Amino acid sequence: MGDLSGAALWADGYTGHAQMVVDDNSKTLVGMTLAGAGVGELIHAATIAIAGEVPLDKLWHAVPSYPTMSEVWLRLLEAYGL
Repeated sequence: MGDLSGAALWADGYTGHAQMVVDDNSKTLVGMTLAGAGVGELIHAATIAIAGEVPLDKLWHAVPSYPTMSEVWLRLLEAYGL
């Protein structure tokens, strides 16, 4: 996640990994992989997005605070093509 989010500001030399699993038909998140220090703050948001079947275009408008680890959501959605 280092270059993908505010995590680089959270800790010098931060390394981690974030990956989304998306249902391309419904454009909803169906899984999430997170690894690294402090990623626990991201798990609840992923759980809500998955359980609520929140469309990715709506997640795009749920802008996280900056600088936080949660900014990775925007980078993942950008990587998906939104």
